[in-house]
Amino acid sequence: MSGRRFERMVVSLPQGTGSQSGIRTAADLAEILNIELLGTFIADANLRSLIGLPGRELRMLDLRWQPIDLTRISRDLEDITAFVRSRFIESVGNRTVKTSFDVIGGAHILGSLIRADDIVAILEPAHPGERITQQFAGLLDAAFGTAGAILMVPRRVLRASGPVTAVATSSDDPSIRAALEVSAAIKERLIIVSQPGILPSTEILDRARQLGVPVEQLTSGTATNSGTAAPHHPKERLRVTSRVQQSADTHRLFSTLAGVPLLIVVPRRADLDAIKKVKETVSP
Repeated sequence: MSGRRFERMVVSLPQGTGSQSGIRTAADLAEILNIELLGTFIADANLRSLIGLPGRELRMLDLRWQPIDLTRISRDLEDITAFVRSRFIESVGNRTVKTSFDVIGGAHILGSLIRADDIVAILEPAHPGERITQQFAGLLDAAFGTAGAILMVPRRVLRASGPVTAVATSSDDPSIRAALEVSAAIKERLIIVSQPGILPSTEILDRARQLGVPVEQLTSGTATNSGTAAPHHPKERLRVTSRVQQSADTHRLFSTLAGVPLLIVVPRRADLDAIKKVKETVSP
């Protein structure tokens, strides 16, 4: 449990879309955790590929073909980038968090940008139809291909306060440790949802007492093989699960959030060492 788990919140901004409320939710968590906030605009790679290439475009006014105006396309990209940057800055407001803004040429570049101690925030698009676009699907695939944690932010977040829920499949599930860290930062109680017979480890409970975090355990009647399989607590502010619990169908996650952001974490070396220690302790 020593050392800070997260260092940066990377908010991906495809096409300049994603609600400002989603950016504010990510910024709130970054401020609470005292980590850097990086806005990343994913510029349209298809438009960028046109710059410098010969070709024609159809002029809609009189339905005539004309040479592609590369200067206009480049200028449009610059205007869109400036708009997204100003929107990001406006959404962050006067929060006391270090911010920066970056532009990348496509979602596939995300992997080289993300570190293991990052959180990649994916904002639900403002329109449901955008969730099935090639660009957004590529963003999801790229995000889940990185080594960082993933924060899924629904279009409408129901609560700005309330407990943090960890969905656990073992006594030392990495989700519990991450959720405990967030609970301590926001001074809220921790709720652990697990199947019958799975109890938090003594180390977890001791650490919670040290941090002054009340712990409540709820039993799920169904198998928690994903972060959204367990029932939602009526007042939870954030749900945390581990990457190993997620099914392969990550593209349907937004439809299961019920207005609650979902933080999907990757086990740290410290988590794996702690789990190994517990297993060695209970082994005959």
